[in-house]
Amino acid sequence: MSAADAATGAGAGEGGLPVCAWPVQRPAPAARVFVLALSGSSSSCGRPEARAAARLAAREALAGVLGQPLATLQLHAPPGQPPQVLGRPEIGISFSHEAGLSLVAVNLDGPVGVDLVHGAAPVDWPAVARDYLGPQAAAWDAAAFAPAWAALEARLKCCGRALQEWTPEREQALRAACSCRPLALGQSCTAFVAALALPAA
Repeated sequence: MSAADAATGAGAGEGGLPVCAWPVQRPAPAARVFVLALSGSSSSCGRPEARAAARLAAREALAGVLGQPLATLQLHAPPGQPPQVLGRPEIGISFSHEAGLSLVAVNLDGPVGVDLVHGAAPVDWPAVARDYLGPQAAAWDAAAFAPAWAALEARLKCCGRALQEWTPEREQALRAACSCRPLALGQSCTAFVAALALPAA
């Protein structure tokens, strides 16, 4: 199975959705869904600082798209729930961090999930894939693991579900609820793989 097939699954869009290299690139004013990439945000500083930088980028991008003052857009992260924009429950936000890169995904019209992983599969990837990605993973090569893992995590975030081992019921529920596609991170981020999940049409 190819890495692209593992990431998208049946019926998902082909090709990678581009991202905005923040702050040089900004979302289009009419964008309803957008993804920001903050390079170096988790390598030159600690994880709390990377999270703070991503949250600020989300607020600044939303302020530009919505035409609102930055101070009016505050984020809240209830324990065990996706991040929220205070007073705007219809807006979905998702974050993902790896050393050297952070992603921020925003959907103005509902939930969203984004996940970012290193492209190199861990040593124990076959066992992890079998437990969490299903029996079909036995036919994969190592290159298929990272895209499939990113797609799983993105779907879980979009649905507000915790990580759990693979079952046919879990897989059916996630695929019915969310569509998922890979993200095109650009030439400077080739060490990473990422996926974006949105509610199924």
